[in-house]
Amino acid sequence: MRHGWRWSAALREHESVVREFLAACGRIAPEYWQRAPVPGKWTAAAVVLHVCRAYELGRDAAAGGESMRLKVSPSAALISRMLILPVVLATHRFPRGARSPREVVPDAGEASLLLPDVGVRRLHKAAEQAAEELRQAAARRPLPRMTHAYFGPLAPFATLRLLTAHTRHHARDLTGIG
Repeated sequence: MRHGWRWSAALREHESVVREFLAACGRIAPEYWQRAPVPGKWTAAAVVLHVCRAYELGRDAAAGGESMRLKVSPSAALISRMLILPVVLATHRFPRGARSPREVVPDAGEASLLLPDVGVRRLHKAAEQAAEELRQAAARRPLPRMTHAYFGPLAPFATLRLLTAHTRHHARDLTGIG
């Protein structure tokens, strides 16, 4: 695979970020798992479910399954991909007020039933599977593209980096809970 060192570095960073996220989950007291930090915000369980869904969608899209539905015009996606995505990847922060694509919004009922240990195991497994599926997809020709709702078509490497940034972004959310 060309650029093997880039993938190695991205995979190491991804593994580190997933460990940080799981450690943040472990610091949440059980009584806060299902309690939103402020009204209108997600519970820790919902955040974990949201991140799981992002990984599961990335994994499935890399394997040839469904991607997100594009929510903006192709030209707006191109502009976002060129101007906003590099900032997101560099800072691991998403624009304030950006709405989560419906494909990864956690179902409130499912989140209310998600136990901490189950959520942590599911996230760990989904993150590992997504990273491996994306790594394998990068070797295919033609290079597959995963569609992001706001950024449009992304190569496997960019998708892994976006998932890493997304996970770190939400790890920060968890540090404020309980």
